[in-house]
Amino acid sequence: MGAYEYKHLQRYLKSWGRDVVQEAKERLVAAGKGGGDLENSISSRVIDEGESYVVEFSMANYGTFVDKGVSGVGGSIKTGIHKGSHSGIRKYVDYNGNSQISPYRFGSGTGKKGGMEKGIRSFIRKKNINRSSVTGRFIPAKSIAIAIMRVLWIKGIKGVSFFQDSLMLGLSEFKLEVAPEIKEDVIDTLVTFPNIERA
Repeated sequence: MGAYEYKHLQRYLKSWGRDVVQEAKERLVAAGKGGGDLENSISSRVIDEGESYVVEFSMANYGTFVDKGVSGVGGSIKTGIHKGSHSGIRKYVDYNGNSQISPYRFGSGTGKKGGMEKGIRSFIRKKNINRSSVTGRFIPAKSIAIAIMRVLWIKGIKGVSFFQDSLMLGLSEFKLEVAPEIKEDVIDTLVTFPNIERA
């Protein structure tokens, strides 16, 4: 970013990014979705683009589905605890505090083929779900997966906004904290380049 590296600003941005990441991980755990690959994948880095710095956040691809949810196709479920008519629309709260409809939807044809079933089967294995809660009778994992997929396909998946909320909190603090760091860098430029003209 020019001849001067703005070390105070860079240091602050790195620290700020780490704080947002930590907050996101804590919110993910609080939502009961932590302790796995998604939590471990959340990270940040500061990129020098010459005329500006960019704080880039990254996570496992499916993290955005957990964050923003996935809308279902809507419809009726005739039996069980999900019995009733469902619109399928899922919403999340973005980092500006606004309610938004999820940009993702089952049946859109954009997802990985077979990805939903694979993810549910993995969930079933990890949770050791293989019995009926009513009769105690053993039910094959495939049958359980089909039942779960039907419910999700219709109702969708609720987003937990773990990253959106963390970013919103981080940005509110950023506005208050970044100015002193820039001030320190401006002071340093006057020391580093003593012949600079002062306005």
